[in-house]
Order: sequence, then structure tokens, then C-alpha cells
Amino acid sequence: MNVGVHTWSFREVYKNNPSFTIFDCLDKTAEMGFRHIEILTGKANMPPEHISGDTPEHLDRVMKHAEKRGITIDCLSTYNDFAYVADETWRLANIAYIKEWLGIAGRLGVPNIRMLTGYYNDKAPREELERLTREGIRECIPYAEKAGVNMAIENHNSIFFTADEIIALIKEMGSRRLTACPDPSNWGGKAFFEGDAAAHDKVFKQAEQLAPYATQAHLKVRGVNADGSIPGFGADLDRLIGFYHRAGYKGAIVFESVGEGDLLAPLMRARQTVEASIARVTGGR
Repeated sequence: MNVGVHTWSFREVYKNNPSFTIFDCLDKTAEMGFRHIEILTGKANMPPEHISGDTPEHLDRVMKHAEKRGITIDCLSTYNDFAYVADETWRLANIAYIKEWLGIAGRLGVPNIRMLTGYYNDKAPREELERLTREGIRECIPYAEKAGVNMAIENHNSIFFTADEIIALIKEMGSRRLTACPDPSNWGGKAFFEGDAAAHDKVFKQAEQLAPYATQAHLKVRGVNADGSIPGFGADLDRLIGFYHRAGYKGAIVFESVGEGDLLAPLMRARQTVEASIARVTGGR
């Protein structure tokens, strides 16, 4: 198990500095001591986002630069909504987009894409939105299997959000390429970071359930406390890391920096904290 960073943590840098590219991002990632990264690719029918391009030549340069800086690209972070019934053309474009990036990830040797599901809305019954989401995922599975790439579903959208729902979906689809990307604090929201006991229990219960299905994992970093602990997780960080360790997870715990101010400032200290937790839990193995 190791620690990584999501390019979403660099979103303000990308926004405020148009000349900032994925190559600069990789350089900064290495300077902060990270050796693993998840890169945001963008949305269907829109220019690539943090990855800065999608031509084979550009992507090969990205891979070579990452290798040069000693960084492993564990995941390409795609965005999709398979239940977007307001625009059928765009909904279908979402499916085509996931298929495309599965192929790209396979060619590049990136083991995961972070995949979403869809959102409940008032334009169709819940059952129909769930059906469309299932159909979209089912249509993408053969492409994932051919590419040898995991579609790691994050608990991000309202459709198939709980651990039970994601696990049931994975079992229903019956493909080892449909996996999970737990983002524990998403289950607790603002209340989790405010120390609400019920939200804390919910987050840890669901993280423990979903850990055995994970091939990618996120961790929201809302600054770092004076003692170096991670807000929300605090002294229970070892407990969370233990879920992944006992599940046999060998991937990265990928930081998504949130909150106010300089989003990059707390990440080096947070990395040290999580690395120390991993060492304690795993015995350095």
C-alpha cells in the first residue's frame, strides 16, 4: 500500500495558471514526495482537462515524463453520468467516452479508470435511472475486459452510492473488471469533518464493507491538524488503513485536497502521516 495524489488537488493551480500542464503537475507531485498519481481526464465531448491532451503522442510523453520523475499513474479519473436523461445524445456520449478511455488506459498500461454512475433526478423514475446506469455499465464491461482495465466505481453519485448498493451492483455484473474506489468521507459529508459521531460511524462501517472490492481508493484531506493528524479521521486513521490491509489492497491511498486556502500546502505533511499509518498497520511490508 502507498500514498498518491489526485490532480484534482491542483485544480486551483490549473484554473489560475493557464500555462500549467500535466508535465508541471508531475514535477510538483515528485517534488512533494509522492510516487503515485491519479489524473483527471475530463468529460465527454469536452477538451481533456488535467491530462492536457488525448493524442497518442501526447499521452506517451506523459507516461515517459511520469516514469522519468519516478511516478506511477495508477488511475485515469473519468467523469460520466449514465442517467442523464435530459439529453440522450450526451448520455450516449458518456458511454462512448468511458469505452474510449478504457482503451487508452489499456494501451498506456494504467490499471484503473475511476468511473461514476449517475444522479437521481426529477425527469425519470428512480427505477428507470437505475436501469440506464446498469445498462451503461454493462455495455462498457467488454471494453474493460478487453483492455485489462478496472472500472473502479467511486461512491460519488446518488445512484449506487452506499457500500451495499455498489457491492450488489458489482456482484450483479459478474465481471472482475468492475471494482470500487472508496472515498470514505463522501458517506459522511460535512458532518463527518465536524466530528459528528453518527457520520463517523457511517463512514467507517461503509469503508470496511467496500474495502475488499477496491482497486483504487481516495482520501479527502481537509488540511492537517497541528499534531499532523488528518481532520475527520484523526486517531482512527490506522483503523481505516487496517480495513484496506486486511482486504489485501495493494494500491494507492490517493489524496483529494479540499477546503479553503492553498490546497497543496498540507499534502506533504498528510503524506507523512498516512505513510506512517501504513507502516504501523502493515509492519512495513
